[in-house]
Amino acid sequence: MATRITATRRDDGIMVLKISCPERRNILDEASYTQLIEGLAAAKADDSVRVLILTGTENCFTAGNDLANYKALAEADSVTAITFLRRLHAFPKPAIAAAEGIAMGLGVSMLLHCDFAYAGLSTRFQLPFTRFALSPLGATTWLLPQLAGHKAAAQMLLLGQAFSAGEAREIGLLTDTAPDGRALEQAFDCAARLLAKPGEAVLATKALMREGQAEAVKAALDREEQMLLARCRTPEAQGAIDAFYARRRHP
Repeated sequence: MATRITATRRDDGIMVLKISCPERRNILDEASYTQLIEGLAAAKADDSVRVLILTGTENCFTAGNDLANYKALAEADSVTAITFLRRLHAFPKPAIAAAEGIAMGLGVSMLLHCDFAYAGLSTRFQLPFTRFALSPLGATTWLLPQLAGHKAAAQMLLLGQAFSAGEAREIGLLTDTAPDGRALEQAFDCAARLLAKPGEAVLATKALMREGQAEAVKAALDREEQMLLARCRTPEAQGAIDAFYARRRHP
C-alpha cells in the first residue's frame, strides 16, 4: 500500500501536510517525496498560507525512508529524499512538526529542518543508518552535533541508539513534549501564536536565522548525498538490506 500525503489548506492561514500509511508505519517512498515537494511548493506560492504543519497519523510520524529506495539508489545519481529536505530547509514560512509514536531515520532529520517540533511523551526516536551499513542524510551529521554535542550525536548516529521524547526535548530537537495524542494540538497552538504576529516580520526573522547556517547546511546536504549514494552501491549495504528483508520473510 502506498503512503499518502494529504495537503489541507485551512481558512486560518495554515496548511497541513499529513503522512498517512499506518499499515507500513508511514514509511516514505519516491512518490511520497514528490508529493511532499509539491506540497511545499504550493504552500510557498500561496500567499494565504502563512504557516505549515507537518504531521503523521495518531500513532506514527514516520519510520523513515523505504528500504527499497536505498536498494534502488545503487543505480541513481541523486536522492529525492534529500531534495525534499533541501526544500524543507529553504521553505521561507514557519514550519512546525507534530510527531507521535515513532520518528525514525529521515523522520528525525525532518524535525531538524522545522522551526518548531512537538511530540507525544511516549514517542521514540532513532537514526538506524549504520544498522543497514548506510550513512545519514539531511545535514543530520552537521545539525545534530550542533544541538546535542558530539558525544550525544555519536550515540544517536554511530550506535543508532534510540532516544525518548524527553531526551529529544533536552537536546533541542523538540520545542516541547505533549501528552500522547496532543502533539498536533500543540502545533496548532504554536501556529495560532505565529499568525497573531506581523507576517512580514516573522518571514524576515526566519530568513535571518536561516542565512547564518545556509552555507554549512548546503555543504552537509551535498556531502551526505554523495556518501549515501556511494554507500548504497556497496555489497555491505545491499547485503544488510537483503538480510533485513529475509528476516521479515522468515522470522
